Amino acid sequence: MFLPEYSITSKTLKNIAIIEYGKAIIENTTILPSWESQLKKEASIRRIHGSLQIMGINIETQKIKESVENITKPVNQEISNTTKAVFLIDEISKNNEIEEVDLKYIHKTLTEGIIPRIKQGSYRINKMLGKTNPEEILAHVVQLFDWNNSLDAKDTHPIVTSAIIKGYLEVVKPFEELNDISSNLLTYIVLKTSGYGFKNFISLEGYFKNTKAEYEEQINHLDLEELDFTRFIEYFSEGLASEVSTTSHNVKLLAKDTKIAKATGRIRLTPRQERIVEYLQDYGIMQNKDFPRLFPDISEDTVLRDLKTLLDMDIIQKTGSTKSSRYQMK
Repeated sequence: MFLPEYSITSKTLKNIAIIEYGKAIIENTTILPSWESQLKKEASIRRIHGSLQIMGINIETQKIKESVENITKPVNQEISNTTKAVFLIDEISKNNEIEEVDLKYIHKTLTEGIIPRIKQGSYRINKMLGKTNPEEILAHVVQLFDWNNSLDAKDTHPIVTSAIIKGYLEVVKPFEELNDISSNLLTYIVLKTSGYGFKNFISLEGYFKNTKAEYEEQINHLDLEELDFTRFIEYFSEGLASEVSTTSHNVKLLAKDTKIAKATGRIRLTPRQERIVEYLQDYGIMQNKDFPRLFPDISEDTVLRDLKTLLDMDIIQKTGSTKSSRYQMK
């Protein structure tokens, strides 16, 4: 049975304290629902963008944003697959327990239409230097998930558990490719099912990319024969602490916005009004010609009434007149 070895150092404890403080702010600070949607979307885009960069694909975040918004079609299969895989986090997290099949499902989604069908979601058959032999992969992965669903893991702090799972999967390298992305996405699921989803506001891909040398050093430090996760837990928790701290700071800033606070506390925005605010946050300007794309089944007069409500609430401003009107956040 898999029983991970590790020590909880003062550095890890400090990082966990920062995470717990930021988590409390994120979960208990009231902000406008449209701002919540915005933060979730931005985090998803960072996850997708970071995952694509790991694949060696550099693409503008704007194109990813338009794809996520269904404004344009994905420019390639990798964007489409990665977007689907990122949104699997919520779907899989609804289950009480995470199973080995979930990891395969993530990998299958990431590789659909890119590699032969027989290899999608299938464990590797080729040897990798310093990694688990192919014939032993299934046993290693199954025992990892058995441990994650055990009382021992339940009694372990979720940050420590998620770090161990992330690190162990990187050591085993179960697939021929995209192991790092698959383990990243599974890590979010482990955190979320343990109550550490941070409202889907966070992304760790940037941290792993910006500390690539240290990331590789920490993975190489993990030895299959004598696995000690102490250093990797420190590294992982430090990145998560930084991301959660930055996110909680942004949440506090949004809460201080008096106009948004006024709207949140006194007037409930309708879903259409929230969508308008979200669009303006993303693209800066809205014009009459944008109405049919945003609300294909809603009349122009109805959209104009929603815009007038937002104008009266002093959340947006208008320039121009008639068909040339332009609406912006105030």
